[in-house]
Amino acid sequence: MVHFLVMAKAPVPGATKTRLRLPPEKAARLQAALVTDTSEKASALGHTTVAGIPEDALALIKPLLPEGTRLFAQRGGDLGERMFDAASRLFEEGPEPVLILGTDAPTLPPAEILNAARALRTHDASIIGSDDGGYVLLGLGGPHKALFRDIRWSTASVYRETKERALKAGLSLYEGRSHYDVDTPEDLDRLGRELLKLPGLAPRTAEILQELL
Repeated sequence: MVHFLVMAKAPVPGATKTRLRLPPEKAARLQAALVTDTSEKASALGHTTVAGIPEDALALIKPLLPEGTRLFAQRGGDLGERMFDAASRLFEEGPEPVLILGTDAPTLPPAEILNAARALRTHDASIIGSDDGGYVLLGLGGPHKALFRDIRWSTASVYRETKERALKAGLSLYEGRSHYDVDTPEDLDRLGRELLKLPGLAPRTAEILQELL
């Protein structure tokens, strides 16, 4: 059994998906769709908790989640601190592995997510990289803090540095097939093309993109 942890940003106009160069209201609507699709996908695969930010906007996230999904606020400074804190809270509740997902990769195939989850039976951690040098999934067999230390977040070296931290700490790491996340207008175009062919991969996002693109 794996506990899925979705790291979600509230759809606040002007404060989310700003690099996509969309009008603030449209960017917020897209973010809402990404949160919905990711949380629904995770919930279909197993027990899911969503860690949201900012704390004073959690009310914008709650209606986007499947009924009964737990939501709590992210705590900490940088992304690494927030992910580790959220995962640690889940490990305090039980020994089940934790699989961390962001909301920027709505078409990440469920089969790849499940492969990364199963890998935690034989590996200390699992990871699926993104084409920009980061990652779209990180699985933890335990609260391995080494994977979150001294990482230059939001850079093209995140995946490489995380892999180096695992090696240095003596952790076995499963590496899944790389995917992509949606950070730039080019990424958004790629997502639009993919969902035009296969809207079922992220139905709410596909619906919104029909209006935006």
